[in-house]
Amino acid sequence: MSLVQGYSSGSDSGEELPKIPVLPKDSKYKIVSVPNVDISAHELVPINNSQETSHKETRNFGGGIEENYYDNATWKLQSMKGKRKLDNSSKQESKKLRKKRRKQGDPKDIDYLGPWADYKDTSESDASISEVNGSETDDNVNEEEADQDANNEESEPKVFTEFFGLKEKDYLGRTYMHVPRDLNVSLTNEPGSQECFVPKKIIHTFGGHAKGVNKLEYFPNSGHLLLSCGNDGKIMLWDLYHKRELLRGYYGHSLAVKDVTFSGTGKTFLSCSFDKKVILWNTETGNIEKTIKLKAIPNVIKFNPNNENEFIVGLTNHKIEHYDLSIPNFEIPIQTYDHHLGAINSLTIIDNNNRFMSTSDDKTVRFWDWQINIPIKFISDPSQHSMPSAVMYPGGKYIALQSMDNSIQVIQGHGKFKFNKNKWFDGHNVAGYGIDVEISPDGKIIMSGDSKGFGYFWDWKTCKLVNKLKVSDKPITCIKAHPQEASKVAMAGMNGRIYYCD
Repeated sequence: MSLVQGYSSGSDSGEELPKIPVLPKDSKYKIVSVPNVDISAHELVPINNSQETSHKETRNFGGGIEENYYDNATWKLQSMKGKRKLDNSSKQESKKLRKKRRKQGDPKDIDYLGPWADYKDTSESDASISEVNGSETDDNVNEEEADQDANNEESEPKVFTEFFGLKEKDYLGRTYMHVPRDLNVSLTNEPGSQECFVPKKIIHTFGGHAKGVNKLEYFPNSGHLLLSCGNDGKIMLWDLYHKRELLRGYYGHSLAVKDVTFSGTGKTFLSCSFDKKVILWNTETGNIEKTIKLKAIPNVIKFNPNNENEFIVGLTNHKIEHYDLSIPNFEIPIQTYDHHLGAINSLTIIDNNNRFMSTSDDKTVRFWDWQINIPIKFISDPSQHSMPSAVMYPGGKYIALQSMDNSIQVIQGHGKFKFNKNKWFDGHNVAGYGIDVEISPDGKIIMSGDSKGFGYFWDWKTCKLVNKLKVSDKPITCIKAHPQEASKVAMAGMNGRIYYCD
């Protein structure tokens, strides 16, 4: 008879039970049996003391052996799989996918099926992944060739100039640099000697830029030529008299041109672009005289009126760099002004050309002496907004600044540089655009563009809105008053056209 009901002893069943090895009490091993296998197939496994003691009281003998064996086997299997995936597939696949993205080429050649679709040809990706296992040297060679091709494309844009006028020289051998004398107005007078009025209509439209215009600049003093730059990477020179034609195109930037500025004589001009380049151009021939590669994207550039070989450029890395083109190492700045905490938006020459002023995305206004990296004064207020552009009042008594709160504010042009609370112009809509502000040569009219395509004109003394001229359906970001004419103003914006108003 069996000792326990439901179980039979070896004598009752007549079968001989396999012998289970007996281990000493202080042994460092335990017996593990494999399920569905003869119990004689056992092995000695080291004991995990912490695990054994924690489950010592709750487990029975058979359950403890089976559970310990299952946990150990599962842990080993999962860890080996994870390690194998990390070593073999993850690193190689990520590397090959990065390489594949770099070699995609033209985005137009990619068949995009939507954000939730799979790749169109998965076999191609599998084959590319298998190539990684082949040889590392081939990948390195291909990566170097791809990098070299990319560098060559970026460093070698098409640099040339083209003349579009009917005649490059007149019967006396003079180019378009000569100020015309056969006009109803004298272009050799001192700017501001004429009385200015508000323009009432558009008299001509220049349509040379395929994308938006970023800056307009008149030829110094005479204003018989107009220079423009745009998001299409082109710089164009226009004739404002006679046939009002496009005279010359300057092509040297691979990306959008942000700013252009004439030298004091107008023989040369500077341009800066999103391709991180500053180029010195010859206005008459269109040749590039010097090129400087910057470390950040430039926003604004200005010549030093005291020395035409020097210029300052405001960058998006919060710095203003000062260069001298007359020294051998002209590509290295002679001074860096780095007290701003945001991208530089505008640079304005003030105080009889002895100082300059800068505005930034950090909502501060700072005033500098030339080549001294310590601002003599800065204006900061919690209620102050960012000011993307500024202009000097004729004579230098005031400075008008465009503010992002849809207003134009005025500060003193010398002395303590305090805000003038009596001068406040509003009514237009800036709406986040970097819109220029301008003052007529005689100082009677202040004007600004608008995000809805208007040109706004205020009376300087009374601060009242005089006229609002609709010129475009898109924002007008550039506005310039002619230095010699009484009421002619050039405006341009996001649609690429230049509107000449009178």
